[in-house]
Amino acid sequence: MNWIKSNPFVAALAGGTLVLCAALYFLASRGASRYDNAQDEFENSYQAVSKAESLKPYPSDENLAGKHKELTEYVGKIGELRSLFDTYRPSELTNISVQDFTGKLKSAAEKTADELKTAGCELPEGYFLGFEQYRGQLANSNATGVLLYQVEAMTRAMQELAKARPSKLIRIYRESVPEENGGAYAPGKDDVAREFGFEITFKGSEGSVREFLSSLGKTTGDNYFVVRCVEIKNERDTPPRISDARFESVADTAPATTADDNPFGGVFTLPGEEGLAEEPAAEPEEAPAEPETPAAPEADSSRILAQVLGNEELIVLVRFDLVMFLPSKELPKP
Repeated sequence: MNWIKSNPFVAALAGGTLVLCAALYFLASRGASRYDNAQDEFENSYQAVSKAESLKPYPSDENLAGKHKELTEYVGKIGELRSLFDTYRPSELTNISVQDFTGKLKSAAEKTADELKTAGCELPEGYFLGFEQYRGQLANSNATGVLLYQVEAMTRAMQELAKARPSKLIRIYRESVPEENGGAYAPGKDDVAREFGFEITFKGSEGSVREFLSSLGKTTGDNYFVVRCVEIKNERDTPPRISDARFESVADTAPATTADDNPFGGVFTLPGEEGLAEEPAAEPEEAPAEPETPAAPEADSSRILAQVLGNEELIVLVRFDLVMFLPSKELPKP
């Protein structure tokens, strides 16, 4: 302290120098930090520009306009494709009273049953269009809309089955929906349609099976069906037996023997009577007949298995979905 009092100028100069050095150190530290940040930003920008330059096409104004045009056309094509399914996209499923639903279901079941019976199809006991649980109970009032949509679709499916003329309807199975048990349907983020699963098991000829499957694949009407799987089984598990054969009676077509077929000729003489035998009169020479075209051989009708194989009917299980397309979502602008 005495030295400071004795040398005030030197002490003030030393203190000022110390403060100035501290200030310079602080400023230099901040400058270095700003430099590091600026260098990092430069490196990031440089990498972004390098990546952009490597893209094809290069992000120029001209290429940007071309990309925007392609995206606009793509969105337009998606809209056109989506409009094709508007027929299978109901605007709203309105719930009706449970009494009205029961009446419509009963009417549809009776109508399809009459058509199937007229076509010669045997129905299972208690047939009710796959909604057998509602024969003796009422449906949930919040589910009548979606159930009526399924009833209308199954009515069409049964009418197509009647046109195919199967011999027997064995079983109809319908997957329940959440609304029947008081729940609600919640579509996924990317879902565009809702599917209702059905199974129909019937017996019929190969032609009836082919006709029914083809009818499900047609996109006519207000319902869109998608066949998921088909199981086909022959009604007979064993090969044909001999007793199954049906023989055809073949008429005896062997020609009768005539005198011209005598291997000894037309005249028979005893030894020593050669002179007494009258020689047959010489027949006039005739022009050689033209060779006849050989007749085609008759079809072999003696095949034992011709009336056995291929007459069995098929037992078919068809698993298909009724697809209901959900309301369209607005597409993002390009």
